[in-house]
Order: sequence, then C-alpha cells, then structure tokens
Amino acid sequence: MWNCPFCRVCLWCYYYNLRHGLMKVYRKEFTLDELAMYDGSGGRPAYVAVNSIVYDVSNNAFWGGGTHFGLYAGKDLTSQFLSCHGSLEILNVLPKVGIIKA
Repeated sequence: MWNCPFCRVCLWCYYYNLRHGLMKVYRKEFTLDELAMYDGSGGRPAYVAVNSIVYDVSNNAFWGGGTHFGLYAGKDLTSQFLSCHGSLEILNVLPKVGIIKA
C-alpha cells in the first residue's frame, strides 16, 4: 500500500491524496544516497528534500548552480529550511518529484 509522504501511515492522508490527484506526484522514492546524485552539477537536476518530500529546484532562480546561500542541492534540508523560512507554503511553487524512503 502506498504511504502518505506527510505522515506515511494515515489512511485519511492516503485517501485525501487519492481524491485530489496527488498520488501521481510522488511516484519516485529516493534514498539519501540517491538524492545526493541530484546536486545540479554536470547537467543533472537539482533536488532537495524537506519533510520527506523531494522538490526540483533546478529551474528556481534562487538555486542557481544547485546552491542557495551556502546550501547545496542533493540533500535533506528540512532543519535548515524550517529555521530560515518557518512556513512550508513557499515550497508550493516547486515541482514535487518524489519522497524519501523511510
């Protein structure tokens, strides 16, 4: 059974995502080692993870070259993101490409 990327066990979230067509967004599961390959170098896409969701920051102006204010793509940046931005709403403009494997 597919797990919700937010709580990973809640059936309510599972059916919410199914009803709102969000299931297709989270097709790929990444390990942290796999995520590290998506650092924006060598023509590769730049991905970052926040709260177990993987976002594509390749085309975001603030992430030129896979870096953003001393942070590098290809990593789980949950703590850094929350300490700087506080709210997850800013991530809504980024494409979601997968989730981090539990």
